[in-house]
Amino acid sequence: MKFLEYTNGYDAVPEVYLDMDGVLADFFGPVAKHHGVAKWRDARKERAKFNSKIDKIAKKPGYFKNLKPLPNAGKLINGILKVIDQYNILSSPLLSNVEQSSDEKGEWLRKHLKKHQPRSIIFDHEKFKFAKQADGTPNVLIDDWGVNTRAWATHGGIAVKYQADEDTLSKVEQVLAKVFPKDK
Repeated sequence: MKFLEYTNGYDAVPEVYLDMDGVLADFFGPVAKHHGVAKWRDARKERAKFNSKIDKIAKKPGYFKNLKPLPNAGKLINGILKVIDQYNILSSPLLSNVEQSSDEKGEWLRKHLKKHQPRSIIFDHEKFKFAKQADGTPNVLIDDWGVNTRAWATHGGIAVKYQADEDTLSKVEQVLAKVFPKDK
């Protein structure tokens, strides 16, 4: 199977990695509610104070496992599965509470992705390590944080910055159509 120049002519099949928070799960909804604003970005006046408040809220037991799925989460996964038969989850654990956040995120994923379980679930802060396969084939990351998508692209992967509360699914579909063309 050949892919467009977008994948630099490699023959291996790129893998798709999905972030969880902000892509599948509504991590920021409870933060916005806590601050009494419609969108979490409205609460972010001073970044350092804001990040410490998020950290404090997210450290509470049950925070991650009780997040609501974002409205298009199922459509996003179904769209991916139309072009490739598997996907992976690649999510960063909470730095100040790695074990608890990873455990709770795992519970959330098992609960909400029953119908279409991912091939693998990885919790890692250095997502860029998965940008390419051993043979150099670039993989795809769908993530809501620009830092992650820029690092992924810098390390040779194909990144889509997708914020479920702001972007349409067509943004992801366009990239997947280039990476996994139907006529190839």
